[in-house]
Amino acid sequence: MFLSKRVNTMTSTNRSRVVDRHSLRCKLYDATSYAFMMARCTLLVGLLGTGFIASAQADYSQHPAAAPVIATLVEDHGMSRDEVMQILANASTEQRILDSMANAAEKTKTWTAYRSSFLTPVRIDGGVDFLREYAQILQQVEQEYGVPPQVIAAIVGVETNYGGYTGKANVLNALATLAFEHPRRTKFFSSELVEYIVLCKEQGWQADQQLGSYAGAMGMSQFMPSNYRKLAIDGDENGVADLHHPTDAIHSVANYLTHHGWQSGELVAARAAVNEGFDSVVIGRGLRPNFTLDELSSRGYHSQRAVEGATMARVVRFNDADGDEFWLGFNNFYVISRYNPRSKYALAVYLLSEEILRSAAAQNARS
Repeated sequence: MFLSKRVNTMTSTNRSRVVDRHSLRCKLYDATSYAFMMARCTLLVGLLGTGFIASAQADYSQHPAAAPVIATLVEDHGMSRDEVMQILANASTEQRILDSMANAAEKTKTWTAYRSSFLTPVRIDGGVDFLREYAQILQQVEQEYGVPPQVIAAIVGVETNYGGYTGKANVLNALATLAFEHPRRTKFFSSELVEYIVLCKEQGWQADQQLGSYAGAMGMSQFMPSNYRKLAIDGDENGVADLHHPTDAIHSVANYLTHHGWQSGELVAARAAVNEGFDSVVIGRGLRPNFTLDELSSRGYHSQRAVEGATMARVVRFNDADGDEFWLGFNNFYVISRYNPRSKYALAVYLLSEEILRSAAAQNARS
C-alpha cells in the first residue's frame, strides 16, 4: 500500500526512471537465475561423474527463488537477514527427496498393494497395544474432541508405525530441496520452509539438526511445520507441544481432525454396490462429498450400510488386478484426507481403524 502511494505521486519522468531501473533489475535477476542454474548443472554433472548425488551443498541463500523466503522471515517474523542467510546456506540439495516425492506409494502402488502394506497383523496388533497403553488419554481426548481412539491410533499407525519410525530425512534439506527444486509445488514448500524456520526459532531448535519425513513432516503424528505451529497441542501441559511425545501427539491428531470438520459419531466410508450402466461422471470429482446418497442411488451407486439418503458423499473407485472396488466417502473421509489428499490414504486409515477396533474387542472378549 505504501509503495503504491509513492508511485502514484511520481512524475512521468520519475516513472520512466523507475521502469528503467525495474527493467535493469529484471535483467540482473534473469542473469543471476541463469548463472545459478548453470552452476547447479555443473555441480550435478560433476556429482554424476563421481557417482555421488545423494546430497549436494547448494547455498540456497543465493538462490533467486530464496528472496521472498528471506523477505518474509525478516519483514514478517522479525528475524535478522544474516541469521536467515546462514540457515539457508547450511541447507543441502538431496536428490533422494525429489525421488521419494515422485515415487510416493499413493502414486505408484495399486490399491491392493497399498492396502496390504498397512492392514497387516503386526500393524493391527500395534494399534491394539496403542489403545491399551494410552487408554486413559485416548478416552479423555474422545470426550474433548469427539474423535474415536481407533481413528487416532490408525493415523499414528499409518504415519509412523505408532512412533516407531518418524523419518530420517534432514527437515531443512528436505524443505529447501522441495521449495527450490520441485517442478510443481515450490509455492507450498517455500511457505512450509518459512514456517519451519520460524518453528525452530520458537522451539529453540537448530534448524539443520531436525529429522522427519522426506516431505518435511515431523513427530509421531507427522505434522508439516505450518500445522505444527498452528495445531499442535501441549497435551501434558508441560509448556511445550512435543509431537514426539505420545500425549501431545494424540491430542494434536484429534485437534487436527476437529479443525478440519470431524463430525462425532458419523461414518467415515461405506462400500458401494453399483448397477450396470452406473454414471461414471460422478467418480472422483473433487475430494469433498458432492452428492447426496439419494442422488447417487439414482445414478447407480448404493451404500451397503444403512445411511440417510440426504447424507453427502463422494464416489471413490479403485481398479487394479483384483477388479473394480467402489466406496462412498462421507465428511469424515474428507477430513482424514486433509492429512494426505489421496483416497488410498484415507481409506487405508479407515480400514485399519476398523480392524484395530475389531481386534481389540475380540481380545477383550477372550480376557
